Amino acid sequence: MKVYLIGFMASGKTTVGIELAKTLHYEFIDLDAYIERKYNKTVKQIFEQKGEDHFRILENDALREVSAFEGDFIIAAGGGTSCFYNSIDFMNKTGLTIYLKAEVAELVARLIASKTDRPLLWGKTQQELNDYIIRVLDERKKYYEKAKITIESAGIDVRQLAQTILASIE
Repeated sequence: MKVYLIGFMASGKTTVGIELAKTLHYEFIDLDAYIERKYNKTVKQIFEQKGEDHFRILENDALREVSAFEGDFIIAAGGGTSCFYNSIDFMNKTGLTIYLKAEVAELVARLIASKTDRPLLWGKTQQELNDYIIRVLDERKKYYEKAKITIESAGIDVRQLAQTILASIE
């Protein structure tokens, strides 16, 4: 079984994914980390050298690669993964999609506190970040909401989510 965690950057996909994988005894893959290992470059370097369009192609290829792995996996997709190349439909066909939904204020706070270098946020002030999140969330909402399960990511109970996943695959 493949369980795909989707949602905006900083919605908790990796954090929740690691705990969920431990709870369910699944393997865990962070798609961005997988891409970085495969190409021996950071996401930032790929964006700088080749641009977002090229990154999205690599991301789509990586999604299809990890989806073909044998076994049970929790896959933390990138924030935009589900929004390009019909990936949300692909994920829905090949596994269980879970949208980790977070409010704009929560995302802003998490992104400001984050130590992760996120290319799409370079040089933005707090107000610009807030406006960017509102705009991009609105654009991506139609993809995120195609997920089979939607969970509010603030204060998520990983054990309860694990039970929900187990119940949905039985």
